[in-house]
Amino acid sequence: MVATPRRAAVSEGPTLHKQITMMSQRGGSHPAPVQQRGKLGTYKGVLVPTCENMWGVIIFLRFYKIVGYSGLGYALLIASLSFMVALLTALSLSAIATCGTSQGLAGVYPMLARALGKEMATAVGLVYFLGIVFLAVLEVLGACEELEMVQHSLFEFTTHINAVRAWASAFMLALALLVAGGIRLISQLGLVFFAVVLLTMLSFYLSLFGAPNLEPIDAPANATGPAPSGLSTANLRANWGPSFAPGYEFTDCLAIFFPCFTGILSGANRASSLRDPASAIPRGTLGAITLSFCVYVSFLVLWAAVGEREYLTMEHGQLDELIYPSVKAAQIGIVLSSLGQALQCVVVAPRLLASIAADGMLRPMRSLARLTGGEPKLALAATYLVGAMCVLIGSLNAVAPLLSMCFLTCYSMMNLNCCLLGLLKDPHWRPRFRYFHWAVGLVGFVLCTSIMFVIDWRYALGAWLLTLLVLALVVRTNAQTDWGSALVGLRFQLAMRSLTGIDIKAHLGENWRPQLLLLYQLREEESHGSRRGSSAAAGWGEAEPPAEPSSSSLGDLVRGDVGHTHERMFSVAAQLRHGSGLVIAAAVVPGASADSLRAVALAEAERARMDSLMGRMGVRGFCKTILARTLLEGKLGAIQWAGLGPLVPNTLLMGWPWWWRDEPEKYVPELVSTINAATIHEKTLLLCHRLSSFPGPDEELSGFLDVWCIIPLLGSFLDLSRNLPVGFIDVWWIIRDGGLMLLMAHLMRKHRVNSVSSHL
Repeated sequence: MVATPRRAAVSEGPTLHKQITMMSQRGGSHPAPVQQRGKLGTYKGVLVPTCENMWGVIIFLRFYKIVGYSGLGYALLIASLSFMVALLTALSLSAIATCGTSQGLAGVYPMLARALGKEMATAVGLVYFLGIVFLAVLEVLGACEELEMVQHSLFEFTTHINAVRAWASAFMLALALLVAGGIRLISQLGLVFFAVVLLTMLSFYLSLFGAPNLEPIDAPANATGPAPSGLSTANLRANWGPSFAPGYEFTDCLAIFFPCFTGILSGANRASSLRDPASAIPRGTLGAITLSFCVYVSFLVLWAAVGEREYLTMEHGQLDELIYPSVKAAQIGIVLSSLGQALQCVVVAPRLLASIAADGMLRPMRSLARLTGGEPKLALAATYLVGAMCVLIGSLNAVAPLLSMCFLTCYSMMNLNCCLLGLLKDPHWRPRFRYFHWAVGLVGFVLCTSIMFVIDWRYALGAWLLTLLVLALVVRTNAQTDWGSALVGLRFQLAMRSLTGIDIKAHLGENWRPQLLLLYQLREEESHGSRRGSSAAAGWGEAEPPAEPSSSSLGDLVRGDVGHTHERMFSVAAQLRHGSGLVIAAAVVPGASADSLRAVALAEAERARMDSLMGRMGVRGFCKTILARTLLEGKLGAIQWAGLGPLVPNTLLMGWPWWWRDEPEKYVPELVSTINAATIHEKTLLLCHRLSSFPGPDEELSGFLDVWCIIPLLGSFLDLSRNLPVGFIDVWWIIRDGGLMLLMAHLMRKHRVNSVSSHL
């Protein structure tokens, strides 16, 4: 043995203490990340890409019309409302990005999945995916609209709407093929397109400030329409109020303008390329939103000051006598910048869809996660098909409300989930962003939802119904999740408050309903199979539990010739489910020790089997396996401890021990002790006898002999008569009145098995 010097041991103490102190000051659980070469900072990694995705075709083709029809006052209100939505959502995004569980994740969807839970993230992610596709469609249609201004003859081969659809479809196909060709080329083209956007915006600024002195070199010679008069306060005063018209009401202008703030999640999409995502995403996103708002306000003010209302509201031609130095160059720049932003959307959307599919929350989508050469080609094909159908709408103004609904729904759910997580104090929700409070998420949710219904209440209802449908499908799949969610936290808090708020005495008295505790011994039908001529079971020492029955053989199990089994008793519990009570199924495992790993593993396998059976037979409740030295000890323990508060079972459902003649000195006292325990704890006891004749889950009651001994504190009998054209439920009581027996019979008759062919 080599002794460690005391000096060395002592010298390590301050070092460890120092590391722990540094980690706690940073708010993380790992040492500080090493600065990696090639990683991007706030400016190049977040601010520039976010601005690139926010500055789209609406700036160049619709700002002057928004000012002309809504007036500068309402235009500034529209811009401010959109800015507040983006700002509040960015604060929620910052909280998600700085949440401890979101560190080291690539892309916005993994962040949402870790912070909000996979169920909510799947629903939000799919709505976000549709929004990105609609944004690509909007940009493509804007490019077609401006291309027609450049060369009108290209749209004369058919009707105008069909020509727009044809060119838009061709652009969408070209963009999809370009993305399929490789991401390296797309990265290089992205810089070129962004440079075109900046040059075009610079040309607009120069022209607005210089009008009417700076004339374009290719201005039309015979222009007869209104022309820009130059910046003046008179134009500002004249254009301050609204002059709404059909197609350009306040709600229409709001729907058209809002897409200018739909690129705020672009920084989170590049999280894997950032040196410090927790710092870069909040700063870059908030900076990009603020910068964009200033740019938009400046454009709106300049358009309101540069010309009269007749000039701003012309059908087309506002740029012909304004843009310096060349109108054609600016129009080509608008086309290229629009296609560039559409290209970025077509790049992001398939990767988002593949990330959602990879989580497996929706089974039909799992194939979309397959990668071909490292790229999600199937997801790209799905993105193209959705976009190709959407471009057939053929109108930028018609697509804008749909686009706004998708992003507003996404932002609403993000804000709502962040609000709930903060309000419920979920343990995995621990954002380090200092400017977030749950009230921020609440205000953001209310504002987003209000704007949705202001724009178009029918679209708003459709968007929310679609989102809730997706969420219901995701929850219904019951897929395994690794992280909590706001939905689960909310349900847990509601359940806790409901349980603690119920008056137990009133619940057990005036509001009595059967809450079943289904008790049975694990594989008792096998252990006593010798009475039916079959081989005895191997017992607890078997390597594996019996195989789970298939749905096709479930009826055979229920109607078999062996005595009662737990499958048969689940069928009985299912036929009593209209009492709206709880069912707790407890399988007692005698002769097993709770500190044995093998026993615990086999008990867990049996519990999973019980849970599957309960789900298939429509039994609402919980299941549990009990490890005990004897069967009686397990049953008495379950009678005492099963349930919680008002969900304590008041009715025991057991099988009649048809094997009691094997060892009467053992099984008769065991049954008597169980009945005595039920009596002491004031529980009704239902003993099921000859369940092999009881109708199965897919059968009808007709000519089956079935006797139940139902003992409410040693009370009554219920008999199902046989050899009759239709089944009859006879109620017999011995000590008590027949109220309980009538209730049981009534609940049985409400089930589809007994509803038609049984009489009381």
